[in-house]
Amino acid sequence: MQLINNKVKVAKYKLSQHRLQGERSALSVFQVATLMDMVRRGEVDEKNGAHSVFYSWN
Repeated sequence: MQLINNKVKVAKYKLSQHRLQGERSALSVFQVATLMDMVRRGEVDEKNGAHSVFYSWN
C-alpha cells in the first residue's frame, strides 16, 4: 500500500509542476492523462481499502 501511496504522491507532484509550467511543460497530453488516471485510481483504492493480492502473503 505504501508503494501505491508513493506513486500517487509523485503523480500529484508532476501534475502540479505541469500546471505551474503551463505551455512550457514537457509532458504530453497522454502523459498527463496517465498521471491523472493514476491519481484517481489511487484515491479510489484508498477509499475502498483495496490491497494487493501479495499484501496478504506477508
